Amino acid sequence: MSQPGRNKGLSLPSHPRGWIGPVRVWLSEAVAFLEQRGVPEALANAEFIMAAVLKTSRNDVRLGSSHPLDEKQGFHFWNLVKERGERIPLAYVLESQNFMGFDLLVTREVLVPRPETEELVVEAQRRLRSLDRPNPVILEIGTGTGCVAIVLAKSIPRAMVYAIELSPAALALARKNAEAHGVSRSIRFLNEDLFKSAAKAVGWADMVVSNPPYIPSGEIDGLEPEVLKEPRLALDGGKDGLDAIRAIAADAPRHIKKDGFLLLEIGAQQGSAVRDILKKSGGREIEIRKDLQGLDRIAVARF
Repeated sequence: MSQPGRNKGLSLPSHPRGWIGPVRVWLSEAVAFLEQRGVPEALANAEFIMAAVLKTSRNDVRLGSSHPLDEKQGFHFWNLVKERGERIPLAYVLESQNFMGFDLLVTREVLVPRPETEELVVEAQRRLRSLDRPNPVILEIGTGTGCVAIVLAKSIPRAMVYAIELSPAALALARKNAEAHGVSRSIRFLNEDLFKSAAKAVGWADMVVSNPPYIPSGEIDGLEPEVLKEPRLALDGGKDGLDAIRAIAADAPRHIKKDGFLLLEIGAQQGSAVRDILKKSGGREIEIRKDLQGLDRIAVARF
């Protein structure tokens, strides 16, 4: 028995118990399997997969380690473990990722939301509140799953978010996520290139925020196998990793109202270069803020 649409034809490895056993036995086998394939944090991965199969929490998986799986659950669990063993990102395997307390649908067409981007959102929330504008307008460039737009729409009263995305598949996913979290009326998703000359609007956004591709092209092939499964377009920032950042810094300021902000997620070694780029674009009160690991991660400029 295999799950529809999930690695059809995969079979379980031989096992002396014939794969009849409680959760802890399945977890033990899964951890050994994942460790052999170099998957980091194998136990945590196995527990998250088991929680998804049982539709419960990771903590409940631990508490219910003696609970037996039926045949359907066992095959479902093992098929997902096999996917993870191929170094498919866990979020793609589970088709879900938690971002600042919100469970989001995730597909292979989008970048997996990361903790660093949560810090970008926290900084955006802080800056928006400092503006003290009753109906703030936010422009997000490259929305992906919609994670940034959704959290800002949920947390900032009466905000209107315009979320730009070039990928139609990503845009459709972001719309689904917004609907699931009840903010579809507060976000307008646009499938267009903001930087085309046809985009004439000026001075209309209180904030522009973006997590652009910022990894240098030459470094991508050396990244973790999981990262290489993500869309290259969302990772590749050109030769020095700054192509998208330069484009945003050059054009986004014309969309920003007086004293509004531009916030960018950046690479850990890019702080000085991004500061110079923002200064040349007319930015002021420029700050390069560090993430929880003490690395340069967020660039902020006022226009």
